Amino acid sequence: MTNSPKGIIDFHSHILPGVDDGADKLETSLKMLEISKSQGVETIVSTSHYYNFRESIESFVSRRDDAVYKLGKAINEHDLDLPEIVVGAEVRLFPGLSNEENLSMLCIEGTKNILIEMPYSTWSPWMYNEIYAIITRGYTPIMAHIERYLGPVSEKEILEKLLSMDVFVQCNAESFSSWKTRRFIKKLIKHGKLTVIGSDSHNLESRISHIDDAANYILKKYGEEFLNVIMKNAAYLIRE
Repeated sequence: MTNSPKGIIDFHSHILPGVDDGADKLETSLKMLEISKSQGVETIVSTSHYYNFRESIESFVSRRDDAVYKLGKAINEHDLDLPEIVVGAEVRLFPGLSNEENLSMLCIEGTKNILIEMPYSTWSPWMYNEIYAIITRGYTPIMAHIERYLGPVSEKEILEKLLSMDVFVQCNAESFSSWKTRRFIKKLIKHGKLTVIGSDSHNLESRISHIDDAANYILKKYGEEFLNVIMKNAAYLIRE
């Protein structure tokens, strides 16, 4: 969109080539970044999936950092004007995550803030215990696309159990276009819980970025001041 808000921080994306189910190759990554730039994105947080049942943290970080290097090299060699990339991970919660010695390696670079993906099923007590334990270790959980768990988990449980803890919340851009999830996001805003937004972009077809649509919706519905708050939240979480 030509009237996209500027200075957007996209807090959730899968732009790194060949790391997960996101960008399949370097050319795809570059095109995804071009699209983000056209939508007003200045900074994009790369949050490749981490699943402990597939590999160790060290293996994941090695693969991820190699992709970061290759992507950065291509951007520099072609002198491309693309969004700044901040490296992190989308970490699927598992028993024992809070005890991982190298937990900091999964955080957004330079911070102790970690994007957590909850299971898409009924939530058990151990999950809350893990989140609490992560917090007590001095880390700050950011709950990925919180609205996507509706169904297996009730609104009441999300709001009263999970969000009563000291966590931040990320919502996906596409969820602002759905009546059901938009209704839930409205409740998050009412409770002061919506922290950041992300495109959760994976490719150039089925899961392309629509973060400009979400930013414009927020701008129209809640005003420039609230959109600025969302972006200031994001800036804090990638720098602090």
